[in-house]
Amino acid sequence: MDLQEFTQLTLAVLEDQGTAVYAPTIIANETVQVIQGIPEGLDHREAIQETILRLGLEQSDFFFGVRSGPGEITTGFHTTACTRFQCISELHKGFVVSDLEDCAWWTLGQGRDQ
Repeated sequence: MDLQEFTQLTLAVLEDQGTAVYAPTIIANETVQVIQGIPEGLDHREAIQETILRLGLEQSDFFFGVRSGPGEITTGFHTTACTRFQCISELHKGFVVSDLEDCAWWTLGQGRDQ
């Protein structure tokens, strides 16, 4: 699987459920983990990175999806060398997928996890 395929899988979920109820998701070592029970007020972008660190995945290859704004899901593929991102934006008549060069809120690999 590559990032395009993971984003398409995420898009299928969003078309069925919408972005408002999308829970942060990690796929690592063929294991899917959906993060539930995030405390009220904790940003999902922060919660997914904390979970990645807690699971010791920062030096692993994994895919992730997380609600990153109203009507917006960021998907990514993380390796020890780099992280690539895509953004799924919900519009009035469907979804648009775009590549992201950078993701300002993503802090893994920037010293915090070393």
